[in-house]
Amino acid sequence: MSSLMFVQAVEEFLCEVRSREQPHSAGLVSQPTAVKFLMARKFDVSRAIELFQAYKNTRIKEGIIDINPDEEPLRSELLSGKFTVLPGRDAKGAALALFTARLHRPDVTTHKAVLQAIIYQLDKAIESLQTQRDGLIFIYDMTNSSYGNFDYELCVKILNLLKGAFPARLKCVFIVSSPLWFRAPFAVLRLFVREKLRERVCTVKAHELASHIPVSSLPEHLGGTSQYSHVAWIQSCVNIHTNTVQGDTQEHDTHDCVGSLLRSYSLECSNTSADATLSHTHINTHPAANRPQGNHQHWNGSAVSGATLAVSGSSPNANMNGCGRQAPPQSDTPPDTPLSHKGDEDEEGVPPLPQKSLPRPPHQPSSQSPPLSSSWGPDDEDQQGGMTVHGLVEHVKRQKKKGIYQEYEEIRKEPPAGTFDYSKKLSNQIKNRYSDVLCLDQSRVRLCQLCDDEDETTDYINASFMDGYKRGNAYIATQGPLPKTFGDFWRMVWEQMVLIIVMTTRVVERGRVKCGQYWPLEEGRTEQHGYFLVRNTHIQVFQDFKLSHLELYNTQTREVCHYLYVSWPDFGVPKSASAMLDFREHVLQRREAAVQSLGSSWTGPPGGPPVVVHCSAGIGRTGTFCTLDICLSRLEDIGTVDVRQTVRRMRTQRAFSIQTWDQYYFCYTAVIEYAQRNGKLSPVQWSDSDLETDSE
Repeated sequence: MSSLMFVQAVEEFLCEVRSREQPHSAGLVSQPTAVKFLMARKFDVSRAIELFQAYKNTRIKEGIIDINPDEEPLRSELLSGKFTVLPGRDAKGAALALFTARLHRPDVTTHKAVLQAIIYQLDKAIESLQTQRDGLIFIYDMTNSSYGNFDYELCVKILNLLKGAFPARLKCVFIVSSPLWFRAPFAVLRLFVREKLRERVCTVKAHELASHIPVSSLPEHLGGTSQYSHVAWIQSCVNIHTNTVQGDTQEHDTHDCVGSLLRSYSLECSNTSADATLSHTHINTHPAANRPQGNHQHWNGSAVSGATLAVSGSSPNANMNGCGRQAPPQSDTPPDTPLSHKGDEDEEGVPPLPQKSLPRPPHQPSSQSPPLSSSWGPDDEDQQGGMTVHGLVEHVKRQKKKGIYQEYEEIRKEPPAGTFDYSKKLSNQIKNRYSDVLCLDQSRVRLCQLCDDEDETTDYINASFMDGYKRGNAYIATQGPLPKTFGDFWRMVWEQMVLIIVMTTRVVERGRVKCGQYWPLEEGRTEQHGYFLVRNTHIQVFQDFKLSHLELYNTQTREVCHYLYVSWPDFGVPKSASAMLDFREHVLQRREAAVQSLGSSWTGPPGGPPVVVHCSAGIGRTGTFCTLDICLSRLEDIGTVDVRQTVRRMRTQRAFSIQTWDQYYFCYTAVIEYAQRNGKLSPVQWSDSDLETDSE
C-alpha cells in the first residue's frame, strides 16, 4: 500500500468513527487506534469500522470501561500467569498468546477480571508493528486441568473477542487437549469452536505443538525450550503504560484502543471532570533506590525503562488495592514462568509490590496489647518443680502413663486464662480454620490495619505470640493457613520480619486437608498472595523434612526458610523422638545463621525475630515442638526441666496447646531421649505398652 493510500484510509476511518460519536468524545479516537484496526482488516475501512464497533460494544457489555493494572482484582489476575503473551513467535512472525486453563478458578475469579487482563496484555502486544502485520496465535492449554477449571461461558467470550472484536488478526487457535476435551461438557465447546472458527482451530496434544510452532518459542511443559518469565512480561507492559503517562506528551493513552473514549462515556454519566478520571490511571513508580534501574527488553522488541508495578499510597484507587478484597486463594503460576534469578534482575526485573504493612518490632505484639509475661528462665522456675533428667526419669517411671495422663488432664481442665472476643467477631470467624480453636485476645498477633473503612478487623489472623526460654515472643503459633488467609499469613511474616517457618503437618493427611498450599511447591515457581510475591528458589530434601528457600518480594526482597516436617505419623505420636530432635537441631542452626546475616539491620532481641510454628490448628504438634524446644534449651542452660509448668504457661498464651495426652507424654520421653543422645543419661528401659490416640 502506498503512503497516500495509507493516509487516506486512516483519515476515512477516523472521519467515519468520529462522526458516530458525540462531539465531546469524537476526538478521543486516535490515529494509532485507527492504524491498529485497519491493519487487522488489511486496510478494508468498512470492515475495520465494524471491528472497532464490535470491540467497543464488547467492552461496554462486559463493563470494561477503564483498565488500571494497579487495581484489584485486575492486578492479581495479571500476576497469576493465567494468560500471558510469550516472547517467541511462530515461523511466520505471529505473536503467541497462552491461556493456561488449570490456573483458572471460576469460583474466585470474575469474567470481567479475566477479560480485562487479556485485553490489557493484548493491547500491549499489538504495539508491535510485527504483531499488527503478522497476527496472533492463541493457545488454549488444557493440560492437567480439571472440571473445576472449566468455564464454558468465559471460553466463548474469549474466542468471540479474538475472532471478531479485537484489533489483531487471529491466525490460529491451538487447543492443547486433555482427556476431558473428549467428554461432556467440553463437547459443547468443541461444537462452538468448530462453528465459529472452523479452519482456524487445531486440537493437538502438547507434544504435537512443536510441529506447528518452533520449539524455541514454546514453554517446556508444552514440549519447547523457552524459559519465559510472565512477571517480566507484565513488568514490560506496565513500563509502556508508565512511560506514556509520565511523558505527558499526548492527550490520551494511545495504548488502550478505546479507553479514553469509554471513560468519556463514564464521565458524561457521572458529571465528573475528565482530569480527575484520567488521574486514576496514573501508576506510581518507586524510587531508584528500591529497584535496579535499566532497560528491559520488551517482548515486542522495543526497549522500555525500569518502571514498577506499584500502588500509590495516596491515590484513591490505590487504596482499593487489597483493602477488604479477597485475593485469589492461590496463583498457581506455571513452573516454567519463574521470576528472574537474583543475578538476572537487571535483565528482566521484578515488580515490587505495595508495602501496605510496615515491620513492627517483633518483641512488641501491638502497641495496644498488654505485654506478655517474661520469658521462661531459672529465676521463676527453679522453685516451681524443675527436675534434673534423672529426676524426670524417676517421675515418669513412678507415674507411668496413667499418672502422666492424669497430670495432663489436670492441665487440660484449667480454664483459658483470658478472653477470645476478637476471634469470635463475625467477620473473623471465617478466618479460623476450626471454630473451637481461637486466639486469646491478650497474646494474639495483630496485623497492621488495612485501609478499608468498612472492615475494622483486617488486623486479625489466628496466630499467637508465645515466649521461649529466656526469650519473649520467641514463637508465633498459628493455624495452617486457609486459602482466604494466605495473604494475611505473608503479611504477618513480613511485619514480624520472620526468618524461619516450621510446618509440622503435611498438607493432606488421611484424605483430609490439614493446611492450604500457601507457598510455591516447586523450585523456580512464583506465586502472589495479597501484597506479596513468594518465590521458591531452592529445595533441600532430607530424610524427615524438606527445606524450601523462599524469597518474599514486597518493596524489597527477604529470604525466608520454610521447613516441612514429614515424619509425624498419621496416628498418635512418633515412637522415637530421634527424627524430631534432628529436625529441631537443624532449625536452630538455620535460625542462628539467619539472625547473624541480619547484622546491624536487626535491632530487636538477641535471639532474632520470632519463629512461625504451625500445624493444622496450631496447638497440637505446634505446642509439642515449642514445649520440646523450651525444655531442651533450659536443660542445656541450667540442667533442669519442667514439662508441666512449661505446658501450663504456654496455654496462657496459645490456649489449648498440647492437644492430646500422648503429645504431652511424648514431650517427657523426647527430653529423656535427648539426654541419652547427649551423654547426660544412660539408656532407659520402658515397660509400658505404647498407646496410640488420634492426634492432630
